[in-house]
Amino acid sequence: MNRSYLLGTTALVAGGLLASDTAQAADPLRLEVRGFRNEYFGVVSVESDVDNENFNNTNHFSDGEVQFRGTTTLDNGILVGVRVELEAFTSGDQIDENYVFLEGGFGRLQLGSDDPAPYQQAIVAPNVGVPINSGWLSNFIPAPTGFTTGAFQTTPEISIDDNMVNYFSPRFAGFQLGLAYIPDLDEGGDGNNDAPFGNGEGNNTTAEDNDRHHGFGVGVNYSNSFNGVDLGVAGGYQVVGPPDETASNLAGTDDKQTVNAYNVGLNVGFGGFTLGGSWGGYDIDDQGANDGFHWDVGASYETGPWGLSATFIMGEREGDVAVDDEDESLAVSAAVAYTLGPGIRTNVTALYADYDAEDGNDGEGFGAVLGLRVDF
Repeated sequence: MNRSYLLGTTALVAGGLLASDTAQAADPLRLEVRGFRNEYFGVVSVESDVDNENFNNTNHFSDGEVQFRGTTTLDNGILVGVRVELEAFTSGDQIDENYVFLEGGFGRLQLGSDDPAPYQQAIVAPNVGVPINSGWLSNFIPAPTGFTTGAFQTTPEISIDDNMVNYFSPRFAGFQLGLAYIPDLDEGGDGNNDAPFGNGEGNNTTAEDNDRHHGFGVGVNYSNSFNGVDLGVAGGYQVVGPPDETASNLAGTDDKQTVNAYNVGLNVGFGGFTLGGSWGGYDIDDQGANDGFHWDVGASYETGPWGLSATFIMGEREGDVAVDDEDESLAVSAAVAYTLGPGIRTNVTALYADYDAEDGNDGEGFGAVLGLRVDF
C-alpha cells in the first residue's frame, strides 16, 4: 500500500471539510447505548499426555460489551460518527475499539483504535454456534502444556486495536477496497502481545525503540447476488517490519522479524443454505513462532428462527523454531441455533478438538456447549 496516497486521501477529505463554510451539523451528535452479551456454559471431557495435567469438566464463559455510538449528518451530506466500546466486565483492556469516522461519496474514513481493514472485510466459513474460528475454542477445550502457538484462526492481524487509519472505498459493482495504516504498533516489550504484535491498548501516543512502526494492510471484498445465489469473496494482506531497535527483553523471534499476514475467504448462499471456507496465516522471516496457517470449511442452513451448521478447521504453526516440527491442531463443531426474539438467540454446539504439540505433548477433548447471545 502507498502510504503517501493514504495520508493524501486523509488530508483531502479533511481539507474539503474545512473549506466548506456551510459544513455545520444539522443536529448535534448524541450518543446512544448499544452492546451485546454472550453467555456459554459447557460440559467437556479433555485428555492430555502431560502428567498431572487435569482440566475442569465444566466451564462458564462470558463475553460482552457496552457500546456508545453516535452519528450526525452535516449540511454537505457527510456522515460523522463516533464509537467507543467498553468491556462489560473488568479487563486489562477495558476500552478496546474507539474511533471516529467520516462517511460519504468518497467512502468511509475511520480514525482511532480498531482492527485493520483486511480483518474487518474478511469472510470465514459459516457457523451458528460457538465461533471456533476466533480463539474461543480453547476456553472450552484447552491445549496441553507445550502447545505454544496462537489460536485457531484464519483471520490474522498484525495489530489489534492500536491507533490506526482505516479507509473503505464505496462499493462498485460489488467490490470494495480497504486500506489500513498503523503508525506505531505498541508492543511494550513484555512478550504479552495479544495480536501477537500489539497489546491493544489504543493509547500508543509515544513511540518506543522496541515498538514496530508503519504497518500496512490492503483488503478487497466482493458481495453480490445472481438469480437467487449470494456470493461473498474477500482477500487481504498485511505487513510490518521489525522494531527499530531489538530490545533484549523482547520475547520470541517473532518480535525481531518482518511479519506478513494473508487471508482469503469465499461464501456461496442459496435457498437458506450457505457453503464456504477460508484460509489465513503468517509468513514470518526465518520462521517465527506463529509462522504457519489455518483453513476452515463449513455449511449452514437457516429457515425462520432456526439455524444449523457444521464447521471444520485445522492448521499448523511453527512454535519453537529450535524444534524441527510444528504445532498442529484441528477442530470440528456442529450447532443448532434458535432466535427467541429480536436480538436474542440461543444455540447448542457439539465440539471436538485435537492438539498435537511439537514436543510430543498431545491432547484432545469433546464438549457440549449451551449458549445465549443478547444484542441491545
